[in-house]
Formats: sequence, structure tokens, C-alpha cells
Amino acid sequence: MKRKFLALSLILIVIFSMGAAKKSDEKKRMGIFISNFTELNMYEFDLEEDGPDEILHLGDPYAMSELIRFGIGHNIINNKKLIQKCTRKNCEFGSSTIAKESVAASVRKYFDLPVKHQKVMGDSPEIDFDGKLYHFDKRNWDSDVIYYADVQEADKGESFITMSGELYELDNPKHRPANFVAKAKPYRWNNKDTWAILSLSVEWTE
Repeated sequence: MKRKFLALSLILIVIFSMGAAKKSDEKKRMGIFISNFTELNMYEFDLEEDGPDEILHLGDPYAMSELIRFGIGHNIINNKKLIQKCTRKNCEFGSSTIAKESVAASVRKYFDLPVKHQKVMGDSPEIDFDGKLYHFDKRNWDSDVIYYADVQEADKGESFITMSGELYELDNPKHRPANFVAKAKPYRWNNKDTWAILSLSVEWTE
């Protein structure tokens, strides 16, 4: 009887450990997901068309430039092989290019939004578009400090997930100057389960 009880206890411990590990791995995946935005200094946004001025509303058609910047910046950091050298005689917008399909794919993957391809002028960094390629200077996406997300809580609702935690400095993980709350919807991309962002809000504590 004692042996059966011991065996059952060991099985329950293994099942509990596997469940805890699975939850931990999911939070790590969530942290990587949110970090795709914070590494590009995107801290306050939603997908609405309008609202409070302090929040970037990516549903506003005039915010398309921000989605294009994200699509380019994400690939500069995470998919360097997609960045090609400009072959123009005079690369006035910078020495780098990327195909419009790569920009659109990144925006669709993380926001589930379409891209209306266009030039980005007026605000820095300026980006040219020739109908097929975006032309830019990738140094404009350099950042002195990069923050990543540590997801500590995840609450699943009927149609979206609320993720919350702390931002930490990539080069100094003990430095955690902000808390964040993100909402995302379950999303299928390239036959894999992931999320598409709905909103992100950051509260700086120092």
C-alpha cells in the first residue's frame, strides 16, 4: 500500500512539475512577444482609430508610418538577412533596403493589420518607397538602451489575454524601471499558435 501511495505521489509530482514548466515556458514566449515592441521603443499604443493623445492609435490611417517603421525596425534587429544593400546610383535615404513583402509580413504577424505601402516623410526617420523596396538608413533604429519584457502574470479571457510584468534593461537585467500591461488575442501564424497585439501600456517607476 505504501509503495502504491509513493508511486502515485511521484506521478502527481511529475505532472505538477510538467504543468509548472509549461506555464513558465509560455510566459517566456509571451515576454519575447512583447519585447518585439519594447526593443523598438513602442510603449504606449492600441489599435483604436482615436482616443487619448498620449497613446499612439495604430488604427488611425495616419499612423501607417509607425507600422511601416515597425516592420522595418523589427527586421533590422531580428532578420538581418532580409536587409539588402541599396543599388541606386544615389542612395539619398540610406544604404539599406527591404522588400515590401517582408515589412507587410512582420506587421501582419504582430498586429494582424494590413500595410498600405507608402513613403514616410516629414517625421524621422524618413523612408522612401519605390513600389517594391523601402529605402532607409538602418542606423536610425539604433538605441542606446533596449528594454525587454518579463511577463509575470497572464490572465486569459474569452477573446484576449492580459499580460503584465516588468521591463528590464537588456544589458543590465536587474535594472527594471517600468511595469507594463499588454493585451493580445490568440492568433495563428504560419501554422503556429501565437498572439497579435491589441494594446500596450507602460508605467515608468523611475
